[in-house]
Amino acid sequence: MKTKPFEPAGEAVSVKTHGRRFWKHAREPRNIGVCATPSACASGVGSCGDKIRVDLRIVADVLQEVKCIPQGCVYTLACASAMSVLASGRSLEDALQLQPEDVVNELGRLPEDHWHCAKLAVNTLGDAIAEYYRLNFATGKNRSTGPLEPHGKH
Repeated sequence: MKTKPFEPAGEAVSVKTHGRRFWKHAREPRNIGVCATPSACASGVGSCGDKIRVDLRIVADVLQEVKCIPQGCVYTLACASAMSVLASGRSLEDALQLQPEDVVNELGRLPEDHWHCAKLAVNTLGDAIAEYYRLNFATGKNRSTGPLEPHGKH
């Protein structure tokens, strides 16, 4: 799913002010959308009201697919994109070690007053992994080989 480029209202976002890596994630975000057969999903709301939904497809405790739907400012979009790139292909244990600073490093730079967007992305990833564990191991049954019900039924 290709998204339209975001233009933040009242803010000048350019390669010069934010760096090439930030610009790349903001203008050509990666992994936007939903998983066709998610193993788990979670939604988070930031302190500013922005939202991110994260879908995960997990095989043998590895994040095979990380998809996200950010809703909000260009910083939330870029942070969700960067988080999805960093998390894809990692084991669940390694993905849980991701920190907001890792997202900022992937972006090259992020204004300090938007670090909460990086926290939102990482926290929502953690919530989705926690949901996976809850669904698969809380009952003593391992459902890790099958997807969740189609969207809207979980």
